[in-house]
Amino acid sequence: MRRFPRQYGFTLVEMVVVIVVLGAISAGTAMYIVRSMEAYSDTVRRDQLTSTARIAVEKMTRELRNALPNSIRVDNSGGTHCIEFFPVQSGSSYESVPRTAANISFSAVDYIAPQTPATAYVAVYPYSTSSLYDKNNPGPLADYDDGNSDPANGEVYLTSSHRFTHDSPRKRFFLTGPPVSYCLGTDGNLRRYQGYSINSVQPIPPAGSGALLAENLQLSDGGTAVTPFRYDPGSLQRNGVVTLDLRVRQDNEWVRLLHEVQIRNVP
Repeated sequence: MRRFPRQYGFTLVEMVVVIVVLGAISAGTAMYIVRSMEAYSDTVRRDQLTSTARIAVEKMTRELRNALPNSIRVDNSGGTHCIEFFPVQSGSSYESVPRTAANISFSAVDYIAPQTPATAYVAVYPYSTSSLYDKNNPGPLADYDDGNSDPANGEVYLTSSHRFTHDSPRKRFFLTGPPVSYCLGTDGNLRRYQGYSINSVQPIPPAGSGALLAENLQLSDGGTAVTPFRYDPGSLQRNGVVTLDLRVRQDNEWVRLLHEVQIRNVP
């Protein structure tokens, strides 16, 4: 009679132990995968926030470095924070400018036409911020006449007779565009404003909707008010410095970019 070898099976206890062990291994593996995905999502979100702040800072830095000397003014007194300045578009040296009597033109070394000739201004020795934005005659700022000016031959014409307050020690004049403002409101949006009129009192914010530059910026850090723009005027020993302090927050993640921009103060 043929005999078959005896076969043994699993007991219920052994099966339960195996199921428990496999469950523990699966849970640990799933937790590792979930945490890895969360870490990746956090890294991507932080990178996006950093990119948002970096792009805004880079854009502002490029323009501020080309600001007309002594044209920067900052207002952090209300809910909306703004920094304003005149962007330099061109410039050269002059032979002489109307100082003792008003005139409609003066001769200079040939220069490059401004980028916005229809709305450009001529600035000579902008010695103070208030004198620029008051736009008085006599004063350091006059309207540029694009129709009659001849950059190739160094002829600078003004739209009306003007007398400049001071001579530049280096016989230098600037051609600027209309004022530009960057404003950060309580909605967390940073906007760039341009094409508005010169005002002796800084507009907060200027007229118009403004171009959106960045979102989700914070004006409070743990209950402490944030000052996004600060300007330290230059002196005989150093240039002026603009401090940009931008904090971006989204989904409980936040980044802070603190950046300083040197501003030339030699008019």
